[in-house]
Amino acid sequence: MEVKKIILPNEVMLGEVSRLLAEGHPVVIMTKGVSMLPFIVGEKDSVLLERPQDLKVGDIALAEVHKGHYVLHRVRKVEGENVLLMGDGNIRGTEACKMPQIVGVVKEIQHPNGSVTDPWDKRQMRRWHRWIKIPTIVRRIYLKIKRTFL
Repeated sequence: MEVKKIILPNEVMLGEVSRLLAEGHPVVIMTKGVSMLPFIVGEKDSVLLERPQDLKVGDIALAEVHKGHYVLHRVRKVEGENVLLMGDGNIRGTEACKMPQIVGVVKEIQHPNGSVTDPWDKRQMRRWHRWIKIPTIVRRIYLKIKRTFL
């Protein structure tokens, strides 16, 4: 059986994903972009999203940061209702939103070879903590090389 690929504008598709998550349904989406490198490879990896429970630093969250504009980035700070997000593949630049704007959190990363990564696995969290401590210039060079060979 052939699987058809349908491409919808983000605001349409992710609006529907948001609705399904709010109803309690888990949703798998194909990722786009390079903002979550090296942990999530856009247009190769998919993510299983679930409705957010108690959001914490380190979660990978889908957020509607502006009306119709969604990002899949890592939670860097939570202060009350305020959430600060930043893509792992971004050198600078963050998004701020309120807790209700977080529509889903990643429960697993699905790779093209069929393997699955738990983003909260101890090994993955160690990798992330090491990654964010690497000097910006080194990360910038690594990401440039990685993007070149994707």
